[in-house]
Amino acid sequence: MLCENPQPLAGALMATRIYSPFAYPMPRRERVVPAVAVEAERLAGAFPLVWRRGTNGAELVVLRSLLEDGSGFPPEAERALALLPLLLQAYPFVLPAHVPLAERDNPRLFDAAIPDAPTDAGAAIAGPDGRLSRGAELRLRALAIFERDFAATIGIGRALEEEKLLEPWPLDFDLGHGRRARVDDLLVVAPKAFEGPRLAALLSRFGAPAARLLGLHRLSLFRAGALLGAARGATAAMRAGARP
Repeated sequence: MLCENPQPLAGALMATRIYSPFAYPMPRRERVVPAVAVEAERLAGAFPLVWRRGTNGAELVVLRSLLEDGSGFPPEAERALALLPLLLQAYPFVLPAHVPLAERDNPRLFDAAIPDAPTDAGAAIAGPDGRLSRGAELRLRALAIFERDFAATIGIGRALEEEKLLEPWPLDFDLGHGRRARVDDLLVVAPKAFEGPRLAALLSRFGAPAARLLGLHRLSLFRAGALLGAARGATAAMRAGARP
């Protein structure tokens, strides 16, 4: 889903060395990342959990920063593996991009991106005996968890869209120093939906997982303020560093 140069995970590629996700540009910089309901509780305390229309319909996503240059992350989240969405924990292993995902048995691919900031020697995907390294096992497990919960999560998003419960959440902030931050394609559950019976049918259909996700979604929106503060701090720091 998030990839630059996906390759089939087979053959000589299995001898490729992999590093911490933070050794690669994408996990350090990607500001909007697909997510699934099972990880919502882990992420909602740090980032807004919202929706965005994609290949699979209304997709749950996590907004990690208001900036696109790899800065503006909340200090506690900038290099915290525990606060990486599952897709970035799995990186450089990825699922197919630009096609609807199946409920199971999607091919596992390897994003042949350059690790531009490695901090250790890394480890091969598999040893000479063909056995996966511990790092590869953990990443592929994260990918499997994402895949297992994806269909249910997409089902909730589609139901919200069918019931016309989603509305645009455009973000446009003045960061100072002549810079703005804009994110135009995000969706949130309309606040009025929480005040009446409009969610009843959806909650009856999807049960406790949907109720928990919608509650976490609503609470997570307050984290936009922390993202704005981080973005303004990053902009001010960049400005100060640029002064002669």
